[in-house]
Amino acid sequence: MKKENRVDELRGRFLDMCPEMISKIHDLVADPSTPAATKAQLIGMVLERGMGKPETPIRVATDKEAIDNAEAELMAIVQEIQTEDEGENG
Repeated sequence: MKKENRVDELRGRFLDMCPEMISKIHDLVADPSTPAATKAQLIGMVLERGMGKPETPIRVATDKEAIDNAEAELMAIVQEIQTEDEGENG
């Protein structure tokens, strides 16, 4: 059997089992004897897989002054390193 066929077969079997697994997760979360940490982990797993992980916003500096300041700081660091190297090798 080709690898792709095995993967498709396993994926199909997994999908067939999903309703039962979801039911078991529900039962565990509803069970008062299930530890709170386990419930939180199960709920997180279901939400991440069912809803997808939330997007992580990335803030990009577009303020010219902020970019210029960052560039000046980097140049000062480069200058400091070069000065130290010259002192050690000088």
